[in-house]
Amino acid sequence: MIRVLPSNIANLIAAGEVVGRPASVVKELMENSIDAGATTISVSILDAGRTLIQVIDDGCGMGAEDAALCFERHATSKIASAEDLEKILTYGFRGEALASIAAVAQVTLKTRREEDEAGIQIEVADSRILSSKPVAAPRGCNIAVSNLFYNVPARRKFLKSDAAEMRHIEQEFIRVAASHPDRAFALKHNGRDMYSIRPAANLKQRISDLCGRDLANELVEVSTQTDLIKVSGFIGSPLDARKTPGNQYFFINGRYFRSPMLHKAVCKPYENLVREGYIPSYFLFLECDPTEVDVNIHPQKTEVKFTEEHIIFEILSACVREALGRGAFGPSIDFESGEVLDFPVMGREENVGGFTGGTAGGHGGSYGGIRSPKMDYSSLFDHFEKEGGDVSGGSGAGSRPVSQDRGYGHNLEEEDNSHADVIVLSGKLILAPVREGLAVINIKKAQEAVLYHKYFAFLTQEHFISQRSLYPQQVVLRSDIYSIILEHLERISQLGFDIRDFGDNTIIVYAVPDGFPADEEALKEAMDNLAAAIDGNMEGEAAVQYASSLAATAAKGLSHNLNPVQAQMLANEVLILRATHGADLAVRCITIIPTEELERKI
Repeated sequence: MIRVLPSNIANLIAAGEVVGRPASVVKELMENSIDAGATTISVSILDAGRTLIQVIDDGCGMGAEDAALCFERHATSKIASAEDLEKILTYGFRGEALASIAAVAQVTLKTRREEDEAGIQIEVADSRILSSKPVAAPRGCNIAVSNLFYNVPARRKFLKSDAAEMRHIEQEFIRVAASHPDRAFALKHNGRDMYSIRPAANLKQRISDLCGRDLANELVEVSTQTDLIKVSGFIGSPLDARKTPGNQYFFINGRYFRSPMLHKAVCKPYENLVREGYIPSYFLFLECDPTEVDVNIHPQKTEVKFTEEHIIFEILSACVREALGRGAFGPSIDFESGEVLDFPVMGREENVGGFTGGTAGGHGGSYGGIRSPKMDYSSLFDHFEKEGGDVSGGSGAGSRPVSQDRGYGHNLEEEDNSHADVIVLSGKLILAPVREGLAVINIKKAQEAVLYHKYFAFLTQEHFISQRSLYPQQVVLRSDIYSIILEHLERISQLGFDIRDFGDNTIIVYAVPDGFPADEEALKEAMDNLAAAIDGNMEGEAAVQYASSLAATAAKGLSHNLNPVQAQMLANEVLILRATHGADLAVRCITIIPTEELERKI
């Protein structure tokens, strides 16, 4: 039997499209405030929106009749004819938002227009108006949404943790606030001020207020105008790219939207500037004729459809590439391939630093007459003296023999006294003799490989060895990263980090995994990687990815200019790993040139 559903059940079904979580309510109410012409919008949250979502604005307000009518389905002031659908410039859900919210929550609305002496207060629950009475109220609207999903327990049960839901609320708040820098916004959670933002002089100042001064200072302006579309806004420095999404914002005619295709258009010019898997920041505002874009293709109005999407793709990619060039973020020098660049040294005769144990760069004094320093020493004691033989060991790079621990000796070509020579070339490569011939080790990759195997072993054993910092490091994080880290502090402590909350998006790091640098930049990157990986079980591929990212971050802080002792130690570790892990490691950081091949080349 076919029947017409009662209005309250129909509203519950419609609410599924509009109200997915507390953040959906915040978005709709803030956008209604924008449409009402509000210059100040305040949002108060209790228990991540489960208990209360309250939005107060100083907009135009409503009269008694409109206040009651706004809770009816398909009631809107934004559409009058079918033609209006093709040129929508307003933001709210246009006739469904308040009706849907009132179907799944208890709502109290207070509102007054400028010309009215008194306001009106209306209480609604289960899509029914429970009371309506005059009340003293300032101009604008004050709408309180209590006990969200109280009558739909299944929906309430599937809400995430408070920290997760609050992250979504914060994202919606930022999207609205970023697109309207001329207005004041405030956000509170459980009585704590999260944002209190005055009207900004420009978009860059608003980005600074929302995302931090460090990010804003690295932004590069984007601006172009064509007959089809106008593009303006800012893109982030390649150095600021992060593994977790969070500062990627598209707006079309002031409305936030997502577009995987246009995201690729922005990321394409960054291909040779950021590491794989890292995402640049951008705040891009597109303006075009409303008839050229359809904003009604997605139930929650977060996706749009352009009539000339491929042309817009090319325009956007070109203006981002131009902005990167203007910001001097050209293609970086690849130190892993090609010729070594010789930097002239003016007026210097000695090798500065002496890291290679010989002449500058290990080139045997070929830098325009630079000579190895002459050293005076007493011959009464020579730690490296060999029995009945030459002590130089000598290759042309001025390297010297280094005494080795017996535990590593079986990997290197052993001599009478278990001494083995290594040569460091230009701070990039280590040459070490092995039984098969000559081992060529990439220093940067070898350091990362050693750290990777250490961290991966820690993960599989579920026990990290930590090193405490002499001075605890204070780190300011992106607000969404900060929320994720606080939510998983216990899990993070099992990975070797000792972190305490300092408030205001700041943490204090007391300990880090063994071998990990404790400087602020490395810790910021580590927290970003943690936020991307922490929800997983850290097993299988997830463990590989996390250990790899942690090792890559740690290796950045290591010097590649090794002295012979350090080079020998690194070579020993790598050769042991090669014996244990085989060809996989060899491909990444070590190559063995057989003795026969060396003989053929000489």
